[in-house]
Amino acid sequence: MAVIGSEQNDIEALRQQLAAFQDYIEVVDSATELLIDPDVDAVREVLHTLARACRADAAAFYRNVDSPGPEPAKAEMAAYWHRADLELPTDIVARLFAVDYQQYQFLRDTLSAGMILARPLAELTPSAQLVLGRLGVHHLRCIPLLDGGELIGFIALLARDDLRQRPSLESRLLSTVANHLALALVKKHAETQSRATEMRLKTLVGATEDMVFEFNPLGLIVNVWSTHPVMPNYNLVGMTLERALPPEMASRFTSSIGDVLSGNQAVQVEFSVPRLNGAVYFLARLQAVPAIGGEASNIVALVRDVSELMREESRRKTMLDTLNLLEEAVLDLSPEGNLQHTTPAWAKLRGIEVSRINEDFGKPLSQWIYPDERERLADTLTRLVQTEEQTAVRFRLMHESSEPIWLEARLLAVKSGNELVGIRGILRDITIAHLNERHIMKLALYDGLTGLPNRIMLDDVLHQAIARAKRHGTKVALGFIDLDHFKQVNDAFGHRAGDEVLISIARQLKSVLREEDTLARWGGDEFVVLLPDLADLQSLHAIGERLREIARQGVVIDGIETKPTISIGIAVFPDNADSGEELMSAADSTMYHAKSAGRNNVQFYNDIMHLKVVGREHMAIQTRLNNVVLDNELQVFYQPVVHARTGEITSVEALVRWHDDKTGWVSPQLFIPMAEKLGLIQELSEQVMMQALGKLRSWRDMGLKQRLALNVSRNQLFSPRLISNLMDIINHYHLRPADVVVEITESLALTDYSRQSRHLRELANAGFTIAIDDFGTGYSSLSQLHEMPIDILKVDISFTSRLHTEAGRRIMQAIVQMGQSLGMEIVVEGVENVETARFLQGLGVEHMQGYYFSEPVPAGVCELLMRLGLQSKI
Repeated sequence: MAVIGSEQNDIEALRQQLAAFQDYIEVVDSATELLIDPDVDAVREVLHTLARACRADAAAFYRNVDSPGPEPAKAEMAAYWHRADLELPTDIVARLFAVDYQQYQFLRDTLSAGMILARPLAELTPSAQLVLGRLGVHHLRCIPLLDGGELIGFIALLARDDLRQRPSLESRLLSTVANHLALALVKKHAETQSRATEMRLKTLVGATEDMVFEFNPLGLIVNVWSTHPVMPNYNLVGMTLERALPPEMASRFTSSIGDVLSGNQAVQVEFSVPRLNGAVYFLARLQAVPAIGGEASNIVALVRDVSELMREESRRKTMLDTLNLLEEAVLDLSPEGNLQHTTPAWAKLRGIEVSRINEDFGKPLSQWIYPDERERLADTLTRLVQTEEQTAVRFRLMHESSEPIWLEARLLAVKSGNELVGIRGILRDITIAHLNERHIMKLALYDGLTGLPNRIMLDDVLHQAIARAKRHGTKVALGFIDLDHFKQVNDAFGHRAGDEVLISIARQLKSVLREEDTLARWGGDEFVVLLPDLADLQSLHAIGERLREIARQGVVIDGIETKPTISIGIAVFPDNADSGEELMSAADSTMYHAKSAGRNNVQFYNDIMHLKVVGREHMAIQTRLNNVVLDNELQVFYQPVVHARTGEITSVEALVRWHDDKTGWVSPQLFIPMAEKLGLIQELSEQVMMQALGKLRSWRDMGLKQRLALNVSRNQLFSPRLISNLMDIINHYHLRPADVVVEITESLALTDYSRQSRHLRELANAGFTIAIDDFGTGYSSLSQLHEMPIDILKVDISFTSRLHTEAGRRIMQAIVQMGQSLGMEIVVEGVENVETARFLQGLGVEHMQGYYFSEPVPAGVCELLMRLGLQSKI
């Protein structure tokens, strides 16, 4: 019986051993499956199976963390399993999550040697005992995971009881399981790295919007990254180049295979693929790369769509070709003003062959500029660098084979960041325009009959003389000269003979004056002589007598000698007046006294005592004007502007009028300057605006569509509240800015060109129509007129009054043609008769204003004219 019992025990032990081997075989099978799908759940299942086979209560899989040194410094838990009845406190799990090899160096040394660490709790370090003891663990077993002899992680088995006998093959089976886990870990890491690399490649290729192909020497496509609309929308891998790609692309790739494989450098090819909406242009770079799993090389082609670059290059070339066709020269200068590049038009401006342009590069632009204008260009370049605002300058350019030509240069600064890298400009030949402008200015500033300065130029010279007199303490004498009984000459011999007398008298008077003196024609048979920079008045009487005597030398008309006489009135600044206007007024009054004293004499302001009475009356008028403005008793009359072809009234100009209870109607030429001097002009102008815009509102309610023209004074134009005040009144009457024409005199608009240009642009941006009144009496240049936001030019009456002369007709034609070429509406003022109207119609003038059509009339009369029109005058 004892024998039988012993055999049964042996059989039971053998059965248990076979069951243990079966568990280990299951562990090996599970570990083998990890090579197929190495995910976390699979690893956790292997740990479970392994713990059951080894009779362990918990198992954990640790993976080394990358470290900068040659040996691993740390391992982190990647998966674990434990029995359900094994309590795992949170703080213990946190401490078991990471294993510091520097703290457990014995563990790293044992595992790195490829040996299994198996120790009871008592043989572990105190820190390990503290952690594992709280779990009730009495035995620890760690199996190393190696890759090529290098430790990459380990498996930890924890057991509460280690008294059981271990099978002899357990260590070998554990090593097998560890090897399988190591292989699975390496495989997973490699796959992750591969996917990341492939994803980065796809991302990089996608970001560049390029196509990338890899194909072998036989032309079989191995890989494709990214795509393009010209490519098929199916998978191209495994297809030949000829089958997969457009013929043009496949042909260039195939023909380049030999060159790419035979050399060490990349090959670049260009080709285009036709499409319905135009060809698509490509640039490809082909490079040999080692093939995976073999010694032969494959070819990678990086293909870029350069269609937009080709189109941009085409546009740039077209732009350059267009610039080369222009007569204007486009040039680039260095910051110092040296010529760096220019278009062929530069050769025409210089009068040289195009082939010689390169000889000019590197030389300063000022080298070819007329010496008198070089300083002007230098100042312009300096201002351009400082302000960085586009600027323009005129100068004469030396020409190889002719006289210097006039150019207009428009320049702008070219910057890179905050650094000035150059100056770009356009040069335009304005010789003809400049000469025309000078001719027009001469006609505008000089009398067409006598060639003397006219009143416009005289006004400028007078103000300069007074400014010098104030600085140097000198005196300025001004004399008004009137021919006595000149009407008799016109009546007896005709206007042509009268013109000859005026020309002769002008020449004679000028002959006895100093070089610095100015003789101007005031109008009709009146002249003005200006004697500046006088230290004293001792010679003034002698000068007056010389003028009177020289006029009596006589003029022969149709064989008859006539000896005209003149009356002269002279006033002195600062003795008799404080300003140029007062000096003219004093001299004019003195001249009339000379005429009333019998003519053919010279009178001086100081000798005429009765003028004080005139001064007192002048003060009385000023006082009454002040009261009228304060009481809002001024009236507004309206003068029509008529369409020259239809007779329709297109707009009406609001004009202020004053009827004084004592003196009757007072001329605007008298009381408006008074209002400006007294500081009443702002209030006066606002009263006119309120009355006129209120009347415009009532006309709009009646269905009348004509625009209203308002004159803006100097004070108003300089006021920052001009636009806001205008808009307030317009909004009050429910009108639009387009209903109003703002009229500004030419000289006023150009008083401060840069400042007023800004004010005018603000008015234009607000919707107002801008008109330059009294055009031709200022000093505007063609470039200024072109740059200002002007809609209408109103030609001054002084030009209309000279239409009976050939010179007057020529200047009117020049002004009309200039305004029309600038795209501006022309309104001619001062049309007094039908002959003038017919002549202007022949010039193409479409709008006229003057007494021939209507004088300024009250609102009721103007309303009737607007309804009926003035067709009978056309």
